[in-house]
Amino acid sequence: MKELLLCIVLAVPTAAMAEANDTLEIRNAQKVIVVTGDSLQSIHIKGKENDDKFEYHNTIQLVDSNYVSTVSFNSGEWNFLPFGIGNKTAKGNHGTEVRMHFGLGLCSALGAPDGMEVNTGSSWELFWIIADIYRRPWRNRHAFSVGFGLDWRNYRMTGHQRFMEDTEGNILLAGYPAGANPKFSRIKVFSLQVPLLYYYTASKHVTLGIGPVINFNTYSSIKTRYSLGGEKYKDITKGIHVNPMTVDIMAYLRLSYLQLYCKYSPCNVLDSSYGPKFQSLSFGVFY
Repeated sequence: MKELLLCIVLAVPTAAMAEANDTLEIRNAQKVIVVTGDSLQSIHIKGKENDDKFEYHNTIQLVDSNYVSTVSFNSGEWNFLPFGIGNKTAKGNHGTEVRMHFGLGLCSALGAPDGMEVNTGSSWELFWIIADIYRRPWRNRHAFSVGFGLDWRNYRMTGHQRFMEDTEGNILLAGYPAGANPKFSRIKVFSLQVPLLYYYTASKHVTLGIGPVINFNTYSSIKTRYSLGGEKYKDITKGIHVNPMTVDIMAYLRLSYLQLYCKYSPCNVLDSSYGPKFQSLSFGVFY
C-alpha cells in the first residue's frame, strides 16, 4: 500500500498573531477529519504509523474577537488552552472551558450613616477567580459560568472619624485623640466567593454579563493609623462582626480588549446588631 505522509502547518492567522509556524509530520494516518467554518477550523487525526491509539486535535477558533489555538495529543476532548482547559466539539463553537480571572477596582459604602465618610479613591477591591467553569451549551451567543475565588475589600476613611470596637464587640464611629494627625481608618473584609454569571455576546467586540456572586466572609479587621506628639500609632482589631454571607449583583462589559465590572450588594457589610449599616458598591477592570 502506498505510504501516506501527512504534514500539517499549525499557524494562527497573521491578523491574530505573528509567530513562526510549526510543522507536525504524521505518517500513515488512519483517519483525518477537517472541519472549517466562519469562526472555526478543526483538524482531528486518529492513528499513525506504529501507534493505533494516537490522537491529535488542533482547533483555531474565534472567541470574543480573539483567535484561540487549541492543541492536544492523546487526551480525548480535553484540550490545554493558553488561559485554561476545556473541551471543544468539532462541529461548532459550543463547549466547556476552565478560566482564571483577576479583578481590581474601587469600593464605596452606600447608605452609610452621617460621619462615616468612606473615601472611594483610596478604598480598594482585589479579587481572584481561581477557577471559572465557562459553558457555552449551544452554538449561539449565550454562555454561563460558575466559579470559585478569593476577594479582598477595604472601606477607608481619611477624615477625622475612625472605626473602633468597644468591649462588647460593637463597631463605633469615634474621633481621634486631641491633637492627633489622622492618616486613615479602614475596615477590611476577606471572602471566599462563588460567581454565577450569564453572558451574551452581542457582537465580536461587545459581550455583556450579569449574575449573583455569593460571598462567604471569613475574615475581617479594623486598622487605624495616626500620629500624635511626634509618635506614630497603629491600632488593629481582628475578627470584627461582619455578615457571614453576602450576595453581590455583578455586571460585566467587554468592549474589544477592555473588560469592566460593577458589583453592588444589597446586604449590609457589617452585622447590623454590632455596627453601622452600609452596603458595598465596587467597580473596576476585569481580566
